[in-house]
Parts: sequence; structure tokens; C-alpha cells
Amino acid sequence: MKCDHVSREADLSPEYRHVRRLETDWRFHRGDLDDGADPEFDDSGWEVVEVPHDWSISGPFDSENPGGRQQGFAPGGVGWYRRGLPDDINRDATIRFGGVYRNFDVYIDGEHVGHRPYGYSTVNYDLSEVGVDGGETLAVRVDNDEYPHSRWYTGSGIYRDVYLIETDPVAVAPFGTDVRTTSVDCRGADVRLRTDVRNAESTAVDCELKTEIVGPDGEAVATARSESPVGANERREFEQRVSISDPERWTLQNPTRYFAHSVVYRGGTPVDDYVTPFGVRTFEWTADSGFFLNGESTTIKGVNLHHDAGCLGAAVTESALTRRLETLREMGCNAVRTAHNPPQPELLDLCDRMGFLVIDEAFDKWRYEGADEWFDEWWYRDLSAMIDRDRNHPSVVCWSVGNESYDHGEDEMIEDLEMLADAAREMDPTRPVTYGSPGWGDDTQSVLEKTKRVADHVDVLCCNYQEHWYDDYCAEGIDLPIVGSECRPFFRGSGDDPLAFVPRNPWYDVAEKEYVSGQFIWPGIDYLGESREWPSKGWPTGLIDTTGAIKPSGRFHQAAWSEEPMVFAAPIDPGRDRPAARSPWSWPPVSAHWNFPDREDSRGFVNVFTFTNAESVALYQNGELLGAQRADDFGPRPIEWYVPYEAGTLRAVAEEDGEVVAEHELETAGAPGRIELDADRETVTADGRDLVYVEATVTDGNGVRVPRADNEVRFSVSGAGEIAGVDNGNLDSDESWVGDTRSAYHGTCITVVRADREGGTVEIEAEADGIVDDSVTVTVEDEA
Repeated sequence: MKCDHVSREADLSPEYRHVRRLETDWRFHRGDLDDGADPEFDDSGWEVVEVPHDWSISGPFDSENPGGRQQGFAPGGVGWYRRGLPDDINRDATIRFGGVYRNFDVYIDGEHVGHRPYGYSTVNYDLSEVGVDGGETLAVRVDNDEYPHSRWYTGSGIYRDVYLIETDPVAVAPFGTDVRTTSVDCRGADVRLRTDVRNAESTAVDCELKTEIVGPDGEAVATARSESPVGANERREFEQRVSISDPERWTLQNPTRYFAHSVVYRGGTPVDDYVTPFGVRTFEWTADSGFFLNGESTTIKGVNLHHDAGCLGAAVTESALTRRLETLREMGCNAVRTAHNPPQPELLDLCDRMGFLVIDEAFDKWRYEGADEWFDEWWYRDLSAMIDRDRNHPSVVCWSVGNESYDHGEDEMIEDLEMLADAAREMDPTRPVTYGSPGWGDDTQSVLEKTKRVADHVDVLCCNYQEHWYDDYCAEGIDLPIVGSECRPFFRGSGDDPLAFVPRNPWYDVAEKEYVSGQFIWPGIDYLGESREWPSKGWPTGLIDTTGAIKPSGRFHQAAWSEEPMVFAAPIDPGRDRPAARSPWSWPPVSAHWNFPDREDSRGFVNVFTFTNAESVALYQNGELLGAQRADDFGPRPIEWYVPYEAGTLRAVAEEDGEVVAEHELETAGAPGRIELDADRETVTADGRDLVYVEATVTDGNGVRVPRADNEVRFSVSGAGEIAGVDNGNLDSDESWVGDTRSAYHGTCITVVRADREGGTVEIEAEADGIVDDSVTVTVEDEA
């Protein structure tokens, strides 16, 4: 279903500039060529693809691939993309690449336009310098052939959107607006706007800039006008100030946005306009009382996210991102750290609209993992690209300039930290600056010494796996706001060891310490890469798996974070199949089933956790009350039970003040009998990008999921859609993510279906040998 947390607001789009996405008509060749940029080259035999595109996810994944476990054993290499520019270009053109991984070069009709080594930066190239007027050949060479270059799966290719932007020679520069709410109170908000207008003419022009502030209902609430000449081939920054009376503030519960509609006039005629969403809000990080949004204490309940999305690889469209944030919101999550690179802009736009806080991060390791070849030359441009692009997002409340440099705490690292942090503050003085600081050292004292050195150059102390040292940092006089930037989902450190196996969840160091602003779990969602030995393809200890399903272990954080009453019964299943993982980040083998046939004859016991945010839980087996327990009696642990096993039902009932507020029931499954399909949406948009996720569950005759079913499920699609990928959450599987077949894992698997560009319906069918098949139909609506 569509998320109901996306705010309703005005729908503004530019009137005078022309922006179009270049997503179709691309041809792709995997491998290098000497003449791939030549406009006369015959590419008719190349594969036809759409952008965003990630060639690595197609495989083959192989233990011998040079990226190794860091890349999840995915292939890399060199690839070429080509397509013709539209024939109807009649104004100055800029081409924008949202992200190309990595080390890419852009050519127009064989002429080199630009180069960028970092794969996460949004890059703009002014095509007026090469005189395009339509029909020219655009070619992009992507070189992802040198290792190491990352500690996780990156994907390969033009994996984010490409835009062609046409403007008058006199226009707002790319990401040329800077909107700041300088003061906010109950009566109004003062807004300062700086707008960078460029003049590409060979003569000076007289410009007028009109900026209209449009409210969420589409009505103008304030207007400013400024006039100034702009010299030939120069830029001029216009500064304006306006006031918004009785503004609606951007909050997590009501993420209201305003819009700065900037219109450029020359000779009294409007020639360009640019729309900048922003939010009216205040925030404060404090060293003694945590984080405040609009003056209200707000606990950060966050997750770290990498950019891939399971079977889609790195080519992730907005509907996939929306689904991920919907699931995180269901768990009570309210924040994201973009570990460890600038995210795609759609993620930040969704965080603005859905009410999530963001720590926006620029780099990982700085001069390591292959970055030493380009870091000195490019770091400033890449940091600036992130901050200029993202500075108007109300969701962004902190800039992170890096994460866990291998020379953490050493002199050269501290010099780099100072350099990056000072630059970020100069680019945007309205937000604090941080760095993902690891708990590295020979012992506690050496960790403290390194942390104090880092603290001298950051505004917020982001601590990776250091909950047990928080009090030590305060005692040492580190007077900074503290947040757990990476926290394990179950265990906590102890003594000199940040990765000790103390079964006290790090959440309690947030809940019990007023001065701790919050936490970000590592990771929120399973991701590809940074895997164990072959055949592991990724990191499997997130709160959510790659299909988008909340894991039984993730229900602990739902209970800790969510305000909605909930209870979840999670039996310990030692025989539960789990992908290879790093044990410090693991949970006990909690499950979501009541199938323990080895315990039935012997009346063996099953250890059960119940996760709840209610006062107490009563547990029933086959209708018989086994007992009731209070959550407070277990302190920083889930409620724990030992249940003499009987097949049938296990039901947990949560109560608050004597009233039942939530229930959860598990039922013993029989033999596999059928497949049941469930589409997460009834309607998708016919835009070639929208997605529907269809879950196939192997059930018994009563519709109960069979927890150990591993039937091979074959998907087929007819009508207005196509299969984009298949997945089952098992990162040790050798099955392809881009086929039409996937084995059930713990009884389920999914197919992701992409809508066509023409309306109609799409029917998805699933079958498996020996059981009854199923189908589901989804409406594909034409774009409005």
C-alpha cells in the first residue's frame, strides 16, 4: 500500500526551463573499446537498457571475481553506454548524472566533456561549451575494474538517474539556491535566500529575480524581488529576505514543506525558473539533554543504510525507496545515516516528505580503499557537490565528512578531519559536522585519547560501537552531543573490547542516558557486499532482509521504538538456517514459527522471547494460559519464557492497565500444500519505473506458512509489466537475482515487477512442483 506518511503538498514544476529524464534508448556494451565514443561507431548490436542500470547485479557472481567478499563476489569491469541526445534541443543544455559507479568519462560526438572518479557524486556538465543542438551521440565509459575501491557492493554503471536540463543562457545555476530559516517563533519565520544566477551570454545583462514562497496548499505566502546586472560569462549571487507569518513547521509527524519559486527575468521577460522545497524548523544537538526538534526533545531511532536494494542491485527507483522507508516507519524508525556516501537525491526527498531525520555522509576511509589516487584532487569538489545539492533538505540535520579512517586518531588523519570539517562548515554553517568515529585502540585509555583528538574537530560525537564508554567520555571532559552512529542490534561492548558479547542491547544506553541523542543500528537493512566467505553475498544481520521483510529479531526494535502497541512472540530455533554472518552483529536464532517436531514426543522445552512495548504479556498454548510476566521485571532484556512444546498455537497477549492492546499468534504448519501470492500494491503507475513487490508464501492446507519450505518457485508475468528481479533474503544463495525462479527461504520468496509505460493490468503467476499455484492481478494506471 502507498505510505500515508507522505505529506500532502503543492505540486510545483518549472515553467520556463525544460527538464527531462534520459532513461530510455540507451545501448550498453560490457567490456572496453578503443572507439566507443566515436559517433560513427556501430552500436546496433549492443544491449538495449534503461537507466538507472547496474550491470553487476546480473552476475555472474563467482568466488574468483576480483572484488571478492567486499563486493559480494560480484563482477565489475569496464562498460560503455551510448544514446543520441534528443533532436529538439534549442537552448543551453546541461546534463546531470545522479551517480555513475565509478571512474567515468563523458563524451559528446567524440569530444571529452568530463571525468569523475568518485561514484557517488551528482555531477553537472554544461553542454553549451561543446555546442549541442540536438541529435549528438552521448557516450559514457565506466571503469569499475580496479580493486579495492569499496568495502561493500557498489554496483557498476549509470546506476542513478540522468537528466537533460535546458535553460536560457541567463538562469539559476545548478543547485544554485540556498534557503535558510534564520529565526522561527510562534508568530513567524524569517527566511534568507541566496540564489546563484549565471549569465552565459557574451555581454552583460540586467536581471531581476523574483522569489515567491509557496505554502503546502499552493498559495503564495511571501514574495521578494531584486535587480542587478550580471556580467558576461559571470555569476551573481542575489540575497533576499522574506517573512512567513504563522508558518507550519516541519516535524516528524507532520513533515510540511514550503517551496521557493525563483523566476529570473531579463528585460522584463521571464526566462528561467527554479523550485526549491524547504522546511521551516529548528533543531539543536545538546551535550547534556540530547537532540531537540522545534524545541521538543526527540530521541533519534535510526538505522544505517547502504544504497543497494537486494535484487535491484544499485539501480533503485523511488518506489523501492518508499517501500523501505514505509517498513522502517512501521518499526518506529525516525532517522537514517547514509553510510557511507551521499545518497541518491530521491531518498532525501522522501525523508523530507515522510518525516525522517538524516545524517548525510560524504566518504568512507578517505585515502584508503583506492581513494588515495584521487582524494587530494577531488575531495573538495565531491564534498561541495553533496552539500550544495542537499543543503535545503529539512531532513538533513548533520553533515558527516567521513567514517572510520584506517589511521584513526593519527596526526595525518586529524589533519584531514580538520580540513574536511572546516570546509563543510564554510559551505554550510547551519548544520553541525561529524565523523563516524570508531572505538579503535589498544585499550580503553588509548581509545579515550583518540576520541578526544577527534572531538576537538567535530560538533557532534558520532560513536561507532562505544556505548560502554559514553560515561568515560563525559568524565574526560568531552562536552559534545553524543549519538551512537553504529550500534549492534543485540550485543554491547565491555571493558577494552567494543565488540564483546554482552547481551545488553545498546538501545538501553539511549533509553537510560538523557545526554545520548539516539542510535543508528548497523545495519537497518541487509545489503550486498562486505560478506563472509563464499557463497555469502552480503551482510545478513540487519533488522530487515533484502526482500523488505522485518525479521523476528527486528521486532525488538519495533517494540523499543514504536508508539503503536505491539507484541511479538519469537521462539529460539537452533536449527534455523541462517546465512554466514559476523557473530558480534548477530542475534540468537529467533524465529517466527511454532514448528518443533523434535520437541513434541519428548515434551521438550522451547525458549521464547516476547517483544512488547506494553506493561505485561500473557502467553497461551492451545488456549491454555501458561503465565503472565511484566516487562519491567526483565530490565534491559526481552521477556523470556520456557515453554513445554505442543503442536498447535502459541499466542502472546499484551496488556496495558489491564486492557488488551496487542496480540500475536504462531501456528504449527503442516506439509506444503499451495503457494499464496500477496502484492504490496493494487495499483502502479505506467511510467516504466514503478514497482510492485509480490511475495510468494508456501503454506499448508490451512494457509499457515511452512517455515522450512524451500520449494523452487517459478514466476511468470503477462500484461503491462516485466520481472525486475527475484529474491528470498538468503544472501548465501547461488540463485540469480535477475531470473524468474527463486527457491523459498523460510517459506517465502518475492518477485519485483516493473510497470510498463502503457496502462492496463499485469498478472503475476507463481507455481512450484507438487503444490497448488496462485496468481494476482495489479492495475497499471496511465500517468496523470
